[in-house]
Amino acid sequence: MSRLLQVEHVSKIFGGLKAVEDVSMHVEEGELVALIGPNGAGKTTLFNALTGVSPATEGSVTFNGVSLDKKKPYQVAKMGIARTFQNIRLFHQLSVRENLQAAMTHRYKEDFVSSILRLPTFTKKEALVNGWTDEILAKLDLSDVGEMITANLPYGTQRRVEIARAVASDPKLIFLDEPAAGMNPEETADLTDLIRRLQSEFGLTVVLIEHDMSLVMNIAERIYVLEHGKLIAEGTPAEIQNNQAVITAYLGGGIHV
Repeated sequence: MSRLLQVEHVSKIFGGLKAVEDVSMHVEEGELVALIGPNGAGKTTLFNALTGVSPATEGSVTFNGVSLDKKKPYQVAKMGIARTFQNIRLFHQLSVRENLQAAMTHRYKEDFVSSILRLPTFTKKEALVNGWTDEILAKLDLSDVGEMITANLPYGTQRRVEIARAVASDPKLIFLDEPAAGMNPEETADLTDLIRRLQSEFGLTVVLIEHDMSLVMNIAERIYVLEHGKLIAEGTPAEIQNNQAVITAYLGGGIHV
């Protein structure tokens, strides 16, 4: 495996508050890495810093050998990084298919004249978009809801659609921010399978924030642990479960799977 993401001494400061402090981490191509920690540990803030939503105050981030420093979210996305958010951010009045295709615009650009006149170049790209959409819908078990308005879908299905939309941008790396939040056990089990398939069927590298420790311990290859904005541990699931600093951070209760 080759190194895909390198984070060096990243800090994020809001006024006098260091929400993230001196974090260094790496992700290898094809890995599935989890970022965990108590509420308020700085996990989403770190995701925001890495994806250009709220750039790091200090430190550097390199993706696939190219610096992400000072890049805006759309530039980060074009480089091959996609993400989801804690709160679902779909286009709720559009269909599932339309949501996915909205994420493909940077891949299949066409000029105004070709679009209006439906020239052969437009028709060819339209076929590519529809084909890629159908493939994602099928692989993520969404074909039966492809034409439905997303606002009318169950919560768990909306989560799946949001992940599918991220996949539609054809990334190399995908950040999932608490994808199991609000899900029941059955939906979480389905999500666990879906995340594994992001690796196996789409060849994606995955980094996720998650509070469901059963999910994390079942699928993560490596885990980073944040507390009060600082990295306090890194290791395999077995190593993290037995790390005293991690157990203390979780109020002495350990990490139950």
